[in-house]
Formats: sequence, C-alpha cells, structure tokens
Amino acid sequence: MADLAQEALNAWNNVQMLQRGLQSLQGAQGVSAEQMSGQRAAIDRAYVQLEAANRARDAAAGGGGNTNTDVDPYAFEREQLRLAEEKRQKNAIAALSALMTEYGLDSLMGKIKSYVKDGYDADAVMALIRTTPEYKERFPAMEALAKKGRAISEAAYIDFERTASGMERQYGLPSGMLMGNVTNLLENEVSAAELNDRVLLAAASAYQAPQEVRDTFKEYYNVDSGGLTAYFLDPEVATPLLQKQYGAAVIGSEASRQSVQIESGLAEQLVNMGISQEQARSGFGEVARRSSLTAGRGDVVTQQQLIGGELMGNEEAQAQIRRASAARAGRFQQGGQALTARTGVMGAGSAATR
Repeated sequence: MADLAQEALNAWNNVQMLQRGLQSLQGAQGVSAEQMSGQRAAIDRAYVQLEAANRARDAAAGGGGNTNTDVDPYAFEREQLRLAEEKRQKNAIAALSALMTEYGLDSLMGKIKSYVKDGYDADAVMALIRTTPEYKERFPAMEALAKKGRAISEAAYIDFERTASGMERQYGLPSGMLMGNVTNLLENEVSAAELNDRVLLAAASAYQAPQEVRDTFKEYYNVDSGGLTAYFLDPEVATPLLQKQYGAAVIGSEASRQSVQIESGLAEQLVNMGISQEQARSGFGEVARRSSLTAGRGDVVTQQQLIGGELMGNEEAQAQIRRASAARAGRFQQGGQALTARTGVMGAGSAATR
C-alpha cells in the first residue's frame, strides 16, 4: 500500500515537473514546434500514468477511494490549464495583431496564430517573425544594423520613416525623395537629427539657393544642380563637410558678385574662420573698391592681401594696404600741385602778355 501511494505521489510530481518545463519552453527563443508538441505529449502521458497510479492505490485500499474509471479525478486541473492556455493564446494574438498592423505586416497573422497555438509566447513569435521574407522586405535595414551590433527596434525604424516623410512635406521636397533613401540612411546610421541637417542643406542648395550659389558649388565641387540633393543626402559624405562646402559656395558666390574670383580652398578657410554671408558681401565689396591698388607703379598690393586685410584681419596685409593707399594719395596730391603750378604760370604769362 505504501509503495502504491509513493508511486501516485511520484506520478503527480512528474506532471508538475513537465508543466514547469512547458512554461520554460514557452518563454525561450529558438524552440521548435516539434519540441513544444513533444512536451505536451509527455504531459498527457504523465496524466495517464498518474490516473493509473491513483486507481491502483485506491483499489489496494479496499475500494475506499474513488475507483470509478468513468470519472476523471483531474478534470478540474485540466480545465484550469485549458482556460489558462486559451487566455494566453488570446492575449498573445491580440498583442501581436496590433503590432503587425502598425508594421504593415498583417499578412503574417496566419503564421502568428499557428506559432501561438504551438505554445510560443509573444517574444518567441517575434523572433520567428523577424526571420521571414515579409519582415525583411518591410524592414530591409534591420539585418545590416544587427550585423554591426547597432540593431534598433521596429518602433524606432518607423519613427525614422515618419520623420523622413514629414520632412518631405515640411520642406516641399519631391515625394519619395527621402523615403526612397531610408534604407541607405539607416544602414549608415544617419540619425533623425543629422537627417534634418542634411535636408536643410539639400533644400537650401537645390531648391532655395540663388543660381550663383549653385553655379559656384558646381565650380568648386563639380556637383551640378540636378545632383545636389543626392549629394547632400549621401550618408558617405560627412555632414560637417557638407556644411563647410555649402558655406564655401555661398561665400564664393558673394565674391563673384563683386567680380572677385577666389578658389574653393580660400572660401573654405573663410568658412572655418566664421565669416558670414553678410561679412563676405561687405568685405568683398571693399576688395572690389580697392582693386585699383593691385595695379600701377610703386606700392601695390595683391588681391590676396586685400582679402587678408578686409576679411581675415591680417595686420601685415592691412599695413600694406595703408601704405599703398597713402602712396597713391600722395602721387595724386603731387600731380594736382603740378597741375596748379602749370596753370598759374600759364595764367601769369597771359596777363603779362596783355
């Protein structure tokens, strides 16, 4: 009798152990449907063994227990397990259905329901979903980011897409110009903030900048108006470099307006010094006004010295400009005195003649 009671207890403990194993599998990743089915079958067999052990124990006790084989002594436990599993499946499917709608992957709900009924929890199902062709087509940058160890969530991916779409509308860019580049931008880890900077530059250069600025950009960097947008959205070109190049084109165009020609290197140097467009306009205006100092006899200056003195604060250049200006003014004064003297002599002679 004692042995039969122990067998019944052992059978019950085995049922409990297998149920805990099923719960562990439901929360694990990489578990196959075959493993889940095998675990459920083992639980069913354990229940059969438990019922047999209990009947044997009760029979040995002289019929004092419930020996009616038509009555399932574990019907309540089975029903509780069934209801819990039904609730688990319902909640998991509802949560995953909402996600798939947000992701635009409703077509996967058939697979998802099958996975859930096989015992997979929501996390395990998502791990399986991420391996499907449909998912990879919807989130093409995910795999490249994961290989870099820079994986992002689906929510972050969608936020980036929404940001790109909003920028298209905000800056009046052609539809699809940014959305068509989302994969490339994400794979190269361009953040939403950096994308905003690039879009501002792209919009300013390709759609809003005066023609002189676009012409100067082509002259300096061999990128014409049609390719400006793609150039500024190319993630392989660093944003700080784009900002400097655009600033250089603006400054170079201000020089051109004053008929002053400068190279891209000098324009970039002025950008690095923090020279604004207004300062460039005023400074190159002075360079143009003093251009006569670059020609003639005696003290002269170069255009580089004029730019250095007017825009770059070069003291040596400023001193040379003052010397050239003073010498030019001195020659002009001397020429005026000579003219006065000649006029006076001629006047005196005429009076004497009279």
